[in-house]
Amino acid sequence: MTADRTTQRLGRILAVLPWIIEHDGADTEDVVERFGYRDTAELVRDLHVVFMTGLPGYGPGDLIDVDIFEDEVYIDAAEYFSRPLRLTAPEALGLLAAGMTLIQSDQAPEALHSAVEKLSRVVAPDDADTVYFDVPTPDAVGTLRDAIMDRRVVRIGYVGMASNTRTVRDVEGHSVFFNLGNWYLSGFCRFAGGSRVFRVDRIDTVDILRDTYDLPDVAPQTMVQYQANESDEQVSFTLDPEASWVVEYYPVEVEQLAEGSLRVTMSVADPLVAARLLLQLGDRVTQIDGPAVETTLADLRSRILARYLPRK
Repeated sequence: MTADRTTQRLGRILAVLPWIIEHDGADTEDVVERFGYRDTAELVRDLHVVFMTGLPGYGPGDLIDVDIFEDEVYIDAAEYFSRPLRLTAPEALGLLAAGMTLIQSDQAPEALHSAVEKLSRVVAPDDADTVYFDVPTPDAVGTLRDAIMDRRVVRIGYVGMASNTRTVRDVEGHSVFFNLGNWYLSGFCRFAGGSRVFRVDRIDTVDILRDTYDLPDVAPQTMVQYQANESDEQVSFTLDPEASWVVEYYPVEVEQLAEGSLRVTMSVADPLVAARLLLQLGDRVTQIDGPAVETTLADLRSRILARYLPRK
């Protein structure tokens, strides 16, 4: 199981437990529908994980008791989960921003409007001190979502981030989501022969084809995270503590060094992606090790300097 799927699964379990405890048991079909499980079997697999957890000691009296009887589920010996975990300030703001953005897209259910209103009163109780950001929703978002609902392949014209070249791709869409300030389409790209994520604002044409497809069993991607493959180039570098945001923004391997520094290893399909990041970091990154990326970085630096040096 990938780290992303593990994180999503753990987050869902931590949401399910307080709800079942609060209701003193629940109908399994209600839990499946409310928390987005594919079926009862997937819910039961999560509950089996819960059954093997508890407080230190881990004896029979310390483990969480999960009882599934016919179509009902009950949870006992888990009073510390009787209330949902408290959100951190960044988590609350991120959740509020995501909810407000979805509302702006006119795709939000009525329940989300109510939830955003309640969260707003807690996170930003004084409107006079609140800064509002209006994130426009591209017209293509609704078209792409309709195609996914109908299981129809879409043909998109896409301008790549690194190469800035345009390609035409047939995509079996899995989800359309908002993350890191942009809208994205995730799905299986027939042109690339694998799963890909596309920024919607870099899609210049969308045509819905007659071809249909089945959605995969795995949960759709709802965050931007690059999936490395064997053909990728790797680069390692050391980050100063002030640049630690990189490990939260990019999927990387991290080793903690002395005095807060981080040794980071990154995989990229295009060395130019890593070179641009390293150039942006400036003197906050040292000890760069990765031949392809180093060569690309040197070329990028020389081309930038050539724009500003006086011509002879």
